[in-house]
Amino acid sequence: DVNGIILTKTKLDYESQNNYILNISLSDGDDTDYATVFIKVTDVNDNSPVFGITSSTIAILENVPTGTSITNVSATDVDEGFNGLVVYTLKGGEGKMDIDTSGLILLEKELDREKQGFYNLTVIASDQGQPVLSTALNLTVIIDDVNDNPPVFSSSRNEVSVPEDEVLGKALITLSATDLDAGANALVKYRIVSQQPQTSLPVFLVNLTTGQLSLSQQLDYETIKQFEVELEASDGGQPSLSAKTLVVVHVLDVNDNPPEFNQAAYDIFVFENLQKGSPIYTFSVTDKDEVENAQITYYLSAEDGDNPYSIQQDGTILVSGYVDREAKDKYELLLVASDNGVPQRQVTERITLFFICNFLLFINLSACAFSESRFSPVTHQNFTYVSIQVLDVNDNPPQFMKARYSASIHVATAKEGVSVLSISATDLDIGNNSLISYSLMNYSGDFHINNHTGEITLRSNLDHITADTVVTLIVIAADHGVPQLTSNVTVNDINDNPPVFSALIQTKLSAPENAASLDLGIFSATDLDIGVNALISYALQDDFTGMFHINSSTGKLVTKKSLDREMMDSYELKIIATDSGRPLQSASLILSITVEDVNDNPPVFLQKSYFVTVKENEPPHVILNAAAMDEDIGYNAIIHYTIIGETSSFHIGELSGNVTTLQPLDYESCSQYIFFLKAFNPGEPSLQDTANITDMDLLFLVTVEDVNEEGPIFDKPSY
Repeated sequence: DVNGIILTKTKLDYESQNNYILNISLSDGDDTDYATVFIKVTDVNDNSPVFGITSSTIAILENVPTGTSITNVSATDVDEGFNGLVVYTLKGGEGKMDIDTSGLILLEKELDREKQGFYNLTVIASDQGQPVLSTALNLTVIIDDVNDNPPVFSSSRNEVSVPEDEVLGKALITLSATDLDAGANALVKYRIVSQQPQTSLPVFLVNLTTGQLSLSQQLDYETIKQFEVELEASDGGQPSLSAKTLVVVHVLDVNDNPPEFNQAAYDIFVFENLQKGSPIYTFSVTDKDEVENAQITYYLSAEDGDNPYSIQQDGTILVSGYVDREAKDKYELLLVASDNGVPQRQVTERITLFFICNFLLFINLSACAFSESRFSPVTHQNFTYVSIQVLDVNDNPPQFMKARYSASIHVATAKEGVSVLSISATDLDIGNNSLISYSLMNYSGDFHINNHTGEITLRSNLDHITADTVVTLIVIAADHGVPQLTSNVTVNDINDNPPVFSALIQTKLSAPENAASLDLGIFSATDLDIGVNALISYALQDDFTGMFHINSSTGKLVTKKSLDREMMDSYELKIIATDSGRPLQSASLILSITVEDVNDNPPVFLQKSYFVTVKENEPPHVILNAAAMDEDIGYNAIIHYTIIGETSSFHIGELSGNVTTLQPLDYESCSQYIFFLKAFNPGEPSLQDTANITDMDLLFLVTVEDVNEEGPIFDKPSY
């Protein structure tokens, strides 16, 4: 200005120009002087540091080693001196990263993407001026996945139960493996590594992506009861990592096999006159299934309705009526073997259901009742022939064609060898039992009888016999059976033989209880005497208050009252056979009769009231034993238990009667439970008893006892 003061016209900027040269002239109007002025601009800290990068996101692999440089974020400051000296500060990174003086970010500790997938960093660049100026740069460090985690199954061993008739393609179990990696490294695929036992074709398939194990071949419990399948889950990383798990497949038995006889048809031979209850044959029947599916029940019927036989449930045929070969020498029977599985299956050989239905109608039996009561429409019905041939027993003596024979002889012309008379007898038995030999009771010097033909001839002429002389001969006809039976035409007998019971008589019998009247058989004796001396009457020494009765003439033994095994399970009867001669002669036979059990008593619970208290939250355990009793025996006394009603929280042992909780009970959800217990047996007919577990003052009560597990709760969060 006029005063020589140099003034700035605009704001100076060190960073744009840090010095100036001014040429100044001074004039008084006449003279002029010149001067040069040098102006140096002094720096002021008016610029903040500036980062050289603009990208805010950086990706690194999780497996980079410590000390690796992540990125360089150096900044510049256009100021000078301390004003342009940049110092770096790093925030974030959780101690995994640090920054040096040049702005280089370094990895200090190992990374793990599965624990933390990214880090937010803030880099602050500050100068050293007064006041300090700084700039912040926000960085996101993305941790890229490395395939360092294999797939992991939730369990190393899995078990599943599958019925053997399960349909192909059925999903059995879905296996799941997780991989903590990401992307392709976490993409899990499944495959079957091995199957034990091995089969020609794989029995199971696994879905490549879902891990669902399904059935590809039909199972057969009777061939293989358990499989062990090893599966592998592998990820998509490079290299691929994998894990294995074991699936144990338990094959459950299904009633898919019928009972099988060991032969197609049966020819059985029995002697006639066997006592009731005598066993004649035991069948061998097998079922490839198990437990109830293999328990066999037998049914036996005759084509013509005449069937003096019965079958026990062990497959043994018993004589149940009177068998007389002379009345019928052959029985054609049909035998059905049924298992107790569900559905029930039945087997026989060589005959179809169509034939049976028509056969039943043909013989005018109650076909509908037969098929509906024993065989449901869904069962498979086949039958086997059982042919029982009755063998002869020597139980018929020879019978003469006439009661008395007579002949006349001319004494004058009678000569040795002349035929006098032919005697003939028949025997209803067969074979040796019907082969007859003839003889004279007393030796005669004048007459001879042919042993085979019964022809009576003269031994010599009859010069020593006068005319009109009557000669009485007693002819005996004897068969060749054992024991030998005889008959004669005329006899004057002395009662010198007692009655005799045959050693072949079955003395150990069995009879079912509850039957109104039972035919136990004929127990007859023989007497070698004849006439009145051989007339036998029968009696019981003790009839047990009218329980048993024997026909005094025939020896037929029957029951007059129903037997009750629970009252008396066996009897010993003494049969006395007495002839009618003088003096009386007698013999006795001891019979042992075992009463067979019938399912006529239901299971009975020991008490009708159960009150049980269970603390809430307790693990599953037995809370009571509700055992029942059955007065029957054997199969009829087997008791099964089941729960009617509440089944989600309780379980009862099918055979033990132990009532068990299935899960911890929750007083706050339900403080009392009501359900019914049923006890039943699988006999015929099925009998049962039921006990209640009910509420309040009813018969059975399960009370859940509260446990102090809940704290007080205000009605409102604030007041």
